[in-house]
Amino acid sequence: MKHISKLWIFIFFIFESCVIFQATKVPSNNLKATIIKSSNKTPKIVFLGDSITHGRVSYDYVGSIAKHPSLNNSLIINEGINSRLTLQIMEQLEDLKELKPDIVFLLIGTNDLKATLSTDEYNRYASLWSLKEPVTEESFSNHLRTIIKTIKTDTNAKLIVFSPPILGEDPNSIPFQRSKRFAELTKNIVIQEKAIYKPLHETLSKGLEEAKLKTRKPYIQNIWDMYWTILRYYSTSASWNEIGDSNGYHYLTDAIHLNERGGKILEGMALEEIISNEP
Repeated sequence: MKHISKLWIFIFFIFESCVIFQATKVPSNNLKATIIKSSNKTPKIVFLGDSITHGRVSYDYVGSIAKHPSLNNSLIINEGINSRLTLQIMEQLEDLKELKPDIVFLLIGTNDLKATLSTDEYNRYASLWSLKEPVTEESFSNHLRTIIKTIKTDTNAKLIVFSPPILGEDPNSIPFQRSKRFAELTKNIVIQEKAIYKPLHETLSKGLEEAKLKTRKPYIQNIWDMYWTILRYYSTSASWNEIGDSNGYHYLTDAIHLNERGGKILEGMALEEIISNEP
């Protein structure tokens, strides 16, 4: 029995290590790396965000955009890191200003809204980021407004802000309704600050209605489901769509992250703004 127990502990350790490595691998084309290397490529396009932008635990829409044939001479920067809140985006603004970007995309809010769902959810973020204050609608709104104002004031970049995506796929669930609320807050602030707003949440919500799914799974806090989804992607040949389908989701993989079906919608919205910016 002792040998069996040790084997399971070893398997668990390998499993956890694999997941953590894949989830936390920093994009090689992040802000700091790009500033250090320097480049004459233009336009400089920055994607600011959390895990959905990071692209390690969901469809990598930034990586796909970088392969677009019309962007061969563009500099694509992926400044996305898993579990970021608006507070962590604020910490990247000095590097952003130093880069002098031409276009900035901002996709943030999922972790802020998750941190408002329960004490357990908040405590995970508080431990990860050493948070000193509670996360609220007010803190999210204040941080988002500061981010937008700083980018508009201190850079000449065209700024595009996405609403945070859906959380789970059951429109009647509390997490989904919270994501809708944070999308509304985002829209109001973006319009007030005269940036460009892209309705990601609204588009995904409408798509769910049109899909006429028999069942719609809600978000339920379960970190092991997320870990298992990540492990399946990196240890098998299954696509994000196939994994999402097997987990019972249409646009998502694990109730949080976008599969290719959802990610392509986000990608299309971004390309629309990039291509419209070309001379």
